[in-house]
Amino acid sequence: MADVNGRNWEELSRLINLQEISQYFPEIFEIFSNTSDGKYVYVCYIPTNYSIWSKEAVEYFGLDEEFFKNAGDNWLEHIHPDDRELYRRDIEKLMKGEKDAHNLIYRARNKEGHYITCTCRGAVIRDEDWQPRYFLGTITNHEYGFFIDPVTGLFGRNSLIAYMESYAASRKPYFLLAVGIHNFSGINTTYGYSFGNKVLKTLAEYAQNTRGDGVLFRVEGTKTMLLLECEGHNEEDISGKFERVRKDFSDGIDVEGINISLDICGGLAVANDFSLDVNTIYNNALFALDKAKRENETKLLTIEKDMFDNNQKHVRILNKIRNSIKDGFKGFFLVYQPIVEAESEKVSGMEALLRWKSPEYGFVPPNEFIPWLEKDTLFFELGNWIIRTAMEDAKKVIANHPGFTVNVNLAYPQLQRSDFKDVLNEILKEQDFPPDCLKLELTERCRLLDMDVLKNDMLFFKSEGMQTALDDFGTGYAALNLMTELPVDQIKIDKSFIDDIVTDVPKQCLLRAITGCARELGKNICIEGVETQEMAAYLRMYFSVTHFQGYYYSRPVPIDGFIEWLEKQ
Repeated sequence: MADVNGRNWEELSRLINLQEISQYFPEIFEIFSNTSDGKYVYVCYIPTNYSIWSKEAVEYFGLDEEFFKNAGDNWLEHIHPDDRELYRRDIEKLMKGEKDAHNLIYRARNKEGHYITCTCRGAVIRDEDWQPRYFLGTITNHEYGFFIDPVTGLFGRNSLIAYMESYAASRKPYFLLAVGIHNFSGINTTYGYSFGNKVLKTLAEYAQNTRGDGVLFRVEGTKTMLLLECEGHNEEDISGKFERVRKDFSDGIDVEGINISLDICGGLAVANDFSLDVNTIYNNALFALDKAKRENETKLLTIEKDMFDNNQKHVRILNKIRNSIKDGFKGFFLVYQPIVEAESEKVSGMEALLRWKSPEYGFVPPNEFIPWLEKDTLFFELGNWIIRTAMEDAKKVIANHPGFTVNVNLAYPQLQRSDFKDVLNEILKEQDFPPDCLKLELTERCRLLDMDVLKNDMLFFKSEGMQTALDDFGTGYAALNLMTELPVDQIKIDKSFIDDIVTDVPKQCLLRAITGCARELGKNICIEGVETQEMAAYLRMYFSVTHFQGYYYSRPVPIDGFIEWLEKQ
């Protein structure tokens, strides 16, 4: 028996007695078919067209028996009608020897009549004459795993990243189309979140039926992504498909007898540079989508044409920034902006702000990379570095100013992690840092988390002696709801909210209501973006404000500059 994949199978056959093992095939098959929930094993002997399937598959999908003939035809009846042609073509190519392995995503009907998303992976074993002898593999039921979004039944972000890594490894170029919905919050407000989820489910079913040979993923919120191989597709075709979908959604879809009209937007990234990390490609697609959403763009925006000059210079900058995390956080540094008491203007704390600079690209403004980077799971490591560094710097101030606090922003990927609270406590112990001198600020994307999860996190931080704040506070219902629901210590009013406050009467009314509500709830208010003495005096006189932060007091500076500034106050 010849060597295969570096293994001497003749020697292995002698050592483990493969001929004897064949006697115990039923027992061996039974063991392998019970290795994990939601994964079903099958083996087909092609010359007789007989198959054996695991008991779990027979039970879950309602098959007639474990051992039966014409498995392909029987199984085809369980595959969703819209996916059957893809399945037929893939199996046909496999049997003809045009491809080495079967790796296909489709929907299959279980015994209860529900279609679930699954991945079928298998391969054909051929004889000396290259004739197919065995077809064997596994079917993974994604209802069981964290790779499937429970609301829509689509693959989730983890699945998308796994697919992209697989494509990158095989150097297979692909398109990544990101689609979002304008003002979906209005549907949740009008009809409730349960109905909103039904809308998303209906959209997912529509998308599944129109995806062609692409793979769909729900990545976050109402955002969906479609992965398409470059072979057989081009930007013009994808833009045309997007326009058709956009028109259909605009005309309205039926959800429980209610016609819901949706305005969608889209961004497109092309993955043909395999030196870029897959998370860079992912975030670039989201960046294009976010730009389309902000600018109310009706056409599909692409990375190369609409977002970046000089080809993909910005893409490479973002990729460089991401790789800096892996390279010991090279190029990252923190600056600090003071927070003062509104009445006395005494400095009581400082906010840590992230910056990045490199010899090649110079200083990159934070608003160009932080929103992008916060979407990346790798931010968890960077977030821990920020906390650790902020504590190290803050201890230099606390030594001479007891009770001084440092504010650190928390990002979505940090609170998403179940081990974050343990890691945070470890950093506190490692730095010997007083918990009451640390104030954790929730950034905007943290609001995507479940309210109960957020509430429990805030209660945990409070129980450990830490303070909390709700950053970038706005005017919408969701923001007011967060203020009443979350047990935070401080509400931070964003600079954009106080622009023109002196002449804008509606803003004055809203700010008076917000500050009054915060006072009744026992929360203090910090106004960001205070740039003049007149602004500070006006806010102090007419509103229940406890703290100020802004250029009027100081621009963000490195810790040594901050300490020097503080000693002069």
